[in-house]
Amino acid sequence: MAKKNFFNGIVHGFPKKYETLIILNPDIDESRLNQFLDKIKDVMSKNEADFINFEDWGARKLSYDIKKLNRGKFILIHFSAKGSFIKELERNLRISDDCIRFQTVVLTKDIETKKETKEEAVNE
Repeated sequence: MAKKNFFNGIVHGFPKKYETLIILNPDIDESRLNQFLDKIKDVMSKNEADFINFEDWGARKLSYDIKKLNRGKFILIHFSAKGSFIKELERNLRISDDCIRFQTVVLTKDIETKKETKEEAVNE
């Protein structure tokens, strides 16, 4: 007799904070980068995710070659969303030609991003 997993049916309706690090092709130009970011923001808005912060870390040397590239353009995005949104975001990143690698993690501690601290300073 198979065990029933009662946790499979549980869906959390509250948003969590996430951070996604994306490595793009280093030869991407400004217009394609802006199109890529607009597409990500559009996916977020359609799925009720809140965009918090974006950081462009620039082109950096990779530890090992990925798709015959030894450099990559690093982008860090902070956002707040429900867990079901992550599958949709990662699906869009997988089909993008410019995206080499990506990783999404949940921020478990109350780590404040730069944008949130700036908003608090302005409100005070």
